[in-house]
Amino acid sequence: MIRPSWASLGRWELHILGLAVVGIGFVILRLWARYADLSSIVMVLGLTGFVAGCGAIYLTAYMLGTRITVTADGIIVTHWFRSTATVSTKDIARVVRCGVTLQDPANARPAVFALSPTGRCVLSLYAERWDQDDLDRIWRYTGVNPEGSWQDVIMYQDLNTKFPGAF
Repeated sequence: MIRPSWASLGRWELHILGLAVVGIGFVILRLWARYADLSSIVMVLGLTGFVAGCGAIYLTAYMLGTRITVTADGIIVTHWFRSTATVSTKDIARVVRCGVTLQDPANARPAVFALSPTGRCVLSLYAERWDQDDLDRIWRYTGVNPEGSWQDVIMYQDLNTKFPGAF
């Protein structure tokens, strides 16, 4: 069983944390300039603490409730404590690693597609949430060697051309 990587989540969260600190600082300065009352600053900091606590609980629940489990019968992907996809290992003939993007190749998100013998996509994951070595262990278990690399960028609109009948 593998869970999302806290390290990969941290890279994304640091940007949000920086924006939140700047925003809170701006609100405090505006309140102080207008009212110069300590109680309004304490209220803002209290609400900020409440929101930060709720955010931490949300992230912890997401990380604990999301996993990929490999069993003798197949691969089970679970989000928020419920199974969202179950794929038999016999149904996986090809695994492709790539980056997908809407427009800018520099902003491509790493993704992995598991394709059936007929070419249909039976499992797709954004790989940025997972440790890439953990994902490779899944494919070793299925006996399929992944093709491509995370730097192979495919535009969303070209996925049907690149993998006909997969989507």
